[in-house]
Amino acid sequence: MGLNKLPALLRREVLEHKNLWRVPLVLIGIAVLVKLSLSIGNLSINFDLPEQLQLDDDIDSAVDLVVAKALNSMNHMIMLVMFVVAIFYALSCLFTERQDESVLFWRSLPISDGLTVASKLVIALIAIPIIIVACQAIVAVIFFGVDAGTYLSNYYGSSLSVLGKILLWSMLPVIAWCVFCSEVASKNPFLFAFITPIILILVDKLFLNGVVSQTFVINRLYGVPQYDGSTLLWGVLFSAVCVVLTVIKRGQRI
Repeated sequence: MGLNKLPALLRREVLEHKNLWRVPLVLIGIAVLVKLSLSIGNLSINFDLPEQLQLDDDIDSAVDLVVAKALNSMNHMIMLVMFVVAIFYALSCLFTERQDESVLFWRSLPISDGLTVASKLVIALIAIPIIIVACQAIVAVIFFGVDAGTYLSNYYGSSLSVLGKILLWSMLPVIAWCVFCSEVASKNPFLFAFITPIILILVDKLFLNGVVSQTFVINRLYGVPQYDGSTLLWGVLFSAVCVVLTVIKRGQRI
């Protein structure tokens, strides 16, 4: 019964947090400007080769390859920007409710605190990755037109697995931590979320030779060097603790 209310909660998040759809539109707009500049503007790809060679099929293929590599970089930037959006969304989603006191209204409705927190996690960990993939597909169509399918089949062949690993090993614990900070921080969840790990690292370096911070903090912020099961397990356990504490803390709000 509670899951029937989830779509309404998700629509509410999209309407209240406009950067979830504004930022992708800006990124797509930038891609359109780049494409227009390549077509009718001053931006060009110049190999500095003799003019007669520019008509060679191999050179044309090389030009396409350069465009594909440039598009790979653009798609990587789309992923990074949207992950930043996800982090800032997670840091503000519950804090804003307490600031404007709308939490009192939402808690008066027959919606559980667990479902409310789950809706925030769905937006950050499921909706935003879908938006990333959709934006990358749209940008590929902008640059390659009907040939975008060939590019996307090659690009998604490797990038989707990387995206999944980043979500499970890195973004899951980071987003869970940010949602927890959004609920418990009294003034600035951003400072609370990032100063606390810094303090943890300093204390851990002084007393435990960095073992704890290496597992819970550094590997999450700077990329997991090895996607092993133990690192995933610690991240999932940490995420579960953060989510449970967030729900409990929210349930204590009057």
